[in-house]
Amino acid sequence: MKKGISTSKVKRMRNLVSGNFSSKTKIRSGYLKKEDSRKEGDVWEERGKTWTIKNGIKRTINKMDNARKLINIPLSCPKCINSLSHPAHKKMFRRWGMCLTCVTIWEQEMISNGTYEEWSKQFDSKNFNAFINDIKAEYDEWLESRNSKQFITEAGDIEDWSGGKDSETLKKEFNENLEKIIEKRNG
Repeated sequence: MKKGISTSKVKRMRNLVSGNFSSKTKIRSGYLKKEDSRKEGDVWEERGKTWTIKNGIKRTINKMDNARKLINIPLSCPKCINSLSHPAHKKMFRRWGMCLTCVTIWEQEMISNGTYEEWSKQFDSKNFNAFINDIKAEYDEWLESRNSKQFITEAGDIEDWSGGKDSETLKKEFNENLEKIIEKRNG
């Protein structure tokens, strides 16, 4: 009784050695699925989802991909190739895109050039302005929601909370207080 290696197995081994991993060794009849050849970086829509190929793997594209990129921390600093395993390095990478050592060197260079004070003032000013804009937007949103004078309690009762100062008076007082805060900061 001779046991030999079948021709299909020999063809399969030849295909593997030559790098033709998807070549067929047997011819069969039946249903053939139409395959579109996709390359690295191709983007297409299929069954209501958007797909792409990254690193040879078929992946879906969703709205959280950009958020994942923002919080993704590499293993090493892109500037000096030091490890980012320490929490201080991770925090600096999230803030500035480099490790604590590189941030310290960068700030020291600005101090020696005499540009640090100006940069620090501009940075603080931008941060303060963003904070003021956020407060204004949040207060305006609260004023709009305040205009509806009826509220529904947890029990389902509708309560009428009319009374107190009107929205224009509150907005005027808020803007005056903001101007005082801005003058104090600049003064």
